[in-house]
Amino acid sequence: MTRLQVLWRLSWPAIIEQVLGTMVSYVDTAMVGVMGAAGTAAVSVNAAPIWLVQGILVGVGVGYSVQVSNAVGAGDRERVKRVIRQGFLAALVCGLLVCAIYEALGGYIPRWLGAKPDVLPHAVSYMRIYCAALPLGSMLAVFSAILRCMGNTKTPLIFNTAANLLNIVLNFFLIYPTGEFLGITIPRAGMGVEGAALASAIALAAAGAGTAWAAFRQVGYETSFRDGLAPDAGIISRAARLALPSAAERATVNLGQIAMTALVARLSTVALAAHQIANTAEGLCYLPAYGIGYAAIALVGQSVGAREKADAKAYGNLTGGIGFLLCLVTGTALFLFAPPLASLFNSDAGVVAQAAMALRIVAFSEPLFAVSIILTNALRGADDVRFPMIVGLVCMWLVRVPLACLLVLKLDWGLAGIWTAMAIDLTLRGVLCTVRWKRGKWLRLSGLEE
Repeated sequence: MTRLQVLWRLSWPAIIEQVLGTMVSYVDTAMVGVMGAAGTAAVSVNAAPIWLVQGILVGVGVGYSVQVSNAVGAGDRERVKRVIRQGFLAALVCGLLVCAIYEALGGYIPRWLGAKPDVLPHAVSYMRIYCAALPLGSMLAVFSAILRCMGNTKTPLIFNTAANLLNIVLNFFLIYPTGEFLGITIPRAGMGVEGAALASAIALAAAGAGTAWAAFRQVGYETSFRDGLAPDAGIISRAARLALPSAAERATVNLGQIAMTALVARLSTVALAAHQIANTAEGLCYLPAYGIGYAAIALVGQSVGAREKADAKAYGNLTGGIGFLLCLVTGTALFLFAPPLASLFNSDAGVVAQAAMALRIVAFSEPLFAVSIILTNALRGADDVRFPMIVGLVCMWLVRVPLACLLVLKLDWGLAGIWTAMAIDLTLRGVLCTVRWKRGKWLRLSGLEE
């Protein structure tokens, strides 16, 4: 099997997973958007804090999934099983911790982010309901990563897709009041924004539990709690070394997004709703990059474990190049079809116009943003985890945030200033990650070159 065939075998389920997940996210946003700008804003103001939690959990997943990919490449089945069990402990502890923190701060975070009085009560309820699912939801982030690094990208596809579809069904019954559908009276809860939060929480918890079960039953690597759950200092230590920079990188980016949300909230409820819609719609553009990135971390990590230097280099080059080309196409489509895409999620003409403007600004950065997504994963697979953290810190806090503040607060660019700063940030990430990969310092860090 050629490298391209191997890449395709691992990538296509992950790409489909991202496409389906985003399509369902579109439906979710549109279902909330029926309640108007205030409903969309109540979800939007919580988006960045939730991304922060998800980013931290993804970082935890890196700590254990990279170890799994190395052990698979080295043919060490027993170590794979040990890492899976340790991953369960880490996911549970981290999930409980972030749940406790967010439940305690749930009444304050939306207010800190500038939620307007008509938005605040619903935003607080959304935060607390959603975060109650994090102890099980953490399993989804960690074990999806572990399964992908074992070469199984189909199971995360199944569980993530099922969760998204369940979310839509529950939205239908929980958001809207009792009414007729296709001529039949359907009893429904009429919970509004709170219903959207409950639907997401139930779907997240169910998918997390299912994904953890699937990892424990992975063919050839079956394990159980009876095999031992005592903390393993060696695995935890290496997980921390891998996970902390990755989690810090995601936290750095997400904290910057929180700052951006607070800056947008200063503008208007319409701008905040448009910002959320544009973020949701933009996800369509870089979906292939995340799917390919999942394959990159698995293939580079397995090549490192097998001590195959040529394969590691080839997979990084191949994945980055393909991601650039694919997102060049999707970025062009995003620019051309921005207005109709934005109109899918909200009927407010002002919201649609601002969201479309934001999408056209960011479209130019998508090809290099795709490269940064993929090569960040490739670098992590090769144990080069600190560089992505540095890139995230520099680009977010020394480029995007200061530039956005200048454009919005001093030059009065409004939402356009936020998205212009974002586009420059994403472009710079791609350039820096490409230079890092080509220079090859990761070869020494992974032990492939003395």
